[in-house]
Amino acid sequence: MPRSKPTLCTWLGCLGLLGCFLLGFLAGWFTKPTEKSPNSSDVYQNVRKKLVAEMKVENIQQFLRSFTKLPHLAGTEQNLLLAKQIQGQWKEFGLDSAELVHYDVLLSYPNEKQPNYISVIDDQGNEIFNTSLFEPPPQGYENVTDILPPYNAFSAQGVPEADLVYVNYGRTEDFFKLEREMGINCTGKIVIARYGKIFRGNKVKNAMLAGAQGIILYSDPADYCAPEVDAYPDGWNLPAGGAQRGNVLNLNGAGDPLTPGYPAKGE
Repeated sequence: MPRSKPTLCTWLGCLGLLGCFLLGFLAGWFTKPTEKSPNSSDVYQNVRKKLVAEMKVENIQQFLRSFTKLPHLAGTEQNLLLAKQIQGQWKEFGLDSAELVHYDVLLSYPNEKQPNYISVIDDQGNEIFNTSLFEPPPQGYENVTDILPPYNAFSAQGVPEADLVYVNYGRTEDFFKLEREMGINCTGKIVIARYGKIFRGNKVKNAMLAGAQGIILYSDPADYCAPEVDAYPDGWNLPAGGAQRGNVLNLNGAGDPLTPGYPAKGE
């Protein structure tokens, strides 16, 4: 059966209903009582006061101590146990849900049976000095296991042997000064750089671009020692036998090394 065309009366009826609707809307809009909107600054201050009032120093200390008392490197069993602990705490705090999601991420671990070390070799090839394989445990951690030896994740494997060149922070300008102003070529050398100013991965990249065989990174007290503060555990300064840990992966943005710039894929 063919559809009937709308008549003039039908269109007029629709227009009339639409007009009534618009008149009613405008009447309600202009006659509604005005309410004073709260000042956004006042709302922020009230929320801030409530949050600060709920915070307690002893609670922060307790949680930090619980999270850091044992090593929990990503991908390890202790890391999973800590995640489950946090999940349970969040549920206890009243969150509607807290789920653990599995992710496949490329990680880097050191060889605990053959830890990294640095040695000084004489003309006959004999080691006349070498660094310790492990850091001395701080007070209270003598019986803690599963502490990984110092290493930088995703660094290349190998045993480079060459003369040493100090390159300050390992920045581009540091290598330019050495090569262009001082006439020192870093090709085939092992460079020594101190932490600071730029990301450690950029230091490694700059050393590679300069042709170096390897790089030694260290924490200079001038950059990593707060004045009048004791070393851990009596303060928060890095102990004399301590070493920084991190990664030297140079990615354009964060993400899984297998998918640079993008997050890892969860199942």
